Amino acid sequence: MLTQTSPPPAAADAWQALARATTGDQLAQAWLGVLCHALLHARAGLVLMAQPDGAYAPVAAEPPAQELAHLADIATEALRQRTGVLRRDEAGDALLAYPLTPADSLCGAVVLDLGPADTAATERARQLTHWGAGWLLDLMRQVDQARVHAGARQARVLLDIVLAVQNEPGQREAALALVHAVGRELGCHQVQLAMAEGSTLRRQAVSHAAVSDDRSQQALLALQAMHEAFDQRRHLLWPEPPAPEGATGMTITAGHARYAHEVGAKALCSLPLEAAHETVGVLLLERDRPFAADEIELLDALAPAVGPLLVLQRDASQGAAARLRRTLRRGVRLATDSAHPALKLGVGAAALLLLLLAIVPVPYHVTAPAVVEGARQRAAVAPFEGFVREAPARAGDAVKTGQLLARLEDKDLLLEKTRWESELEVALRKEREAMAHGNRVDQRLAAAQANQARAQLDLASSKLERVAITAPFDGIVVKGDLSQQLGSPVEQGKVLFEVAPLNAWRVILKVDERDIGLVRPGAAGALVLASLPGQRWPFTVRKLTPVSVPEDGRNQFRVEAEIGGAAPTLSPNMEGVGKVDAGSAPLLWAWTHPLLDWLRLTWWKVLP
Repeated sequence: MLTQTSPPPAAADAWQALARATTGDQLAQAWLGVLCHALLHARAGLVLMAQPDGAYAPVAAEPPAQELAHLADIATEALRQRTGVLRRDEAGDALLAYPLTPADSLCGAVVLDLGPADTAATERARQLTHWGAGWLLDLMRQVDQARVHAGARQARVLLDIVLAVQNEPGQREAALALVHAVGRELGCHQVQLAMAEGSTLRRQAVSHAAVSDDRSQQALLALQAMHEAFDQRRHLLWPEPPAPEGATGMTITAGHARYAHEVGAKALCSLPLEAAHETVGVLLLERDRPFAADEIELLDALAPAVGPLLVLQRDASQGAAARLRRTLRRGVRLATDSAHPALKLGVGAAALLLLLLAIVPVPYHVTAPAVVEGARQRAAVAPFEGFVREAPARAGDAVKTGQLLARLEDKDLLLEKTRWESELEVALRKEREAMAHGNRVDQRLAAAQANQARAQLDLASSKLERVAITAPFDGIVVKGDLSQQLGSPVEQGKVLFEVAPLNAWRVILKVDERDIGLVRPGAAGALVLASLPGQRWPFTVRKLTPVSVPEDGRNQFRVEAEIGGAAPTLSPNMEGVGKVDAGSAPLLWAWTHPLLDWLRLTWWKVLP
């Protein structure tokens, strides 16, 4: 009569662990325990599985805490040859390695330390390992399929809930759709949703309830429970599951306990909803059985998916004032939290600098192009029509008073002078003869002819005195060059030269019409020339010309200023930049007022 013996307690535990395994690692560890207990002479075992990076790492060891480095060589040989390897070490102990090759692909290996086993024991170990390897691969395939099916179901549920929320037209409808969909998919007898308003929560929807009284004791306790998840920013379960080994940190669920005692709930879960890295609401789920791990995983995936949808629905249903208040609160919260301290310090420093630029006054100057001119300029003109005989001076020459600038041809004038001298002598002789004969008519006629000849002679003498064109004072020739026009005719009154003094200057500023209102007679300023950028000459505004002149596409006013003191290094027509004192103003206004003025003018132009 055969008697049935029960497996030892350790083997029974291994079989129970194999039945309860839900992941590949748990399955490998339980399967290895069953195999090692079936091989009573096996001292140690190891299961290696392929990793995403292509390497092979141990996923199960028996005993778990034992050092198994001596199995590395035979494991490497079995993986390289893709066939079972059996050999003995120096001490005579048997080592067995068997590759896991589903569908001709290498996914891992099983390695056993059989100790001092005989030939029959090693053959039995090889057969059991061969049979068990196929069993292990099939169990892992089933676990993978179950995980894929669970993921597909989770994705379907998540999509259904998101679509249910997204298809609603308003915030309240979306909130009701969310609580009803979550309650239906997870088998909850009640689901509550509270949305964040600043640092507090306000209930928005309750499933399976026609009327919700937010002032009731149950509602207040529910808000307290949801506040615990809101403040801790993590999902909370009640009753609390046992903490994993080695886990640190503590969760607060006192509010959940009070609410569960009040309503008689057996299991609670509070889920904070996230959007843009902040908590925007909390879901409170109630049901009669505890929440499983896959359900918690589904809820954790749901939180960031529906949070932004609820925010969009809320924003769409609120007015502009409410959105502005919410934006300001978010800005204040971002500015006062502890995130990004360096960035906030930089922004604060920039804001302080901008405030100082906007309120601290500094001297303000009107800048304009400037040209140097002589304080007075004298023109040397042609005294009569003639021809240029010589012209030793040209523009840029420094001249003294009376220095020759040019000389006109005087041959015709000398001949004319001689002619009129002869005419005068003849007329005088006729006048004397008529006086001697007592002929008063001829005497008067001759006297008139003499007077005419005398006037013409004086005119010719005067012209001869002016054939030399000289400098009226010490200065510099600023205009005129006749050195290439010797012998050419000139007309009477033509300007041949312009002479300016060397010790008296004035500055002509071309002030833009936008700034002319800031310039006043008597205002001080300073001039810097392009040819002498290292020197500065002070000046005083004397006169504003009330007529604008278009230049370079803009209207400019001519402003005359006087340079104080002697400036012997200056020359006429030197150009530079002048700055006129215009009081004081904030530096920010000085930089931006042209743009602001343009905007004001444009706005006035487009107004009806």
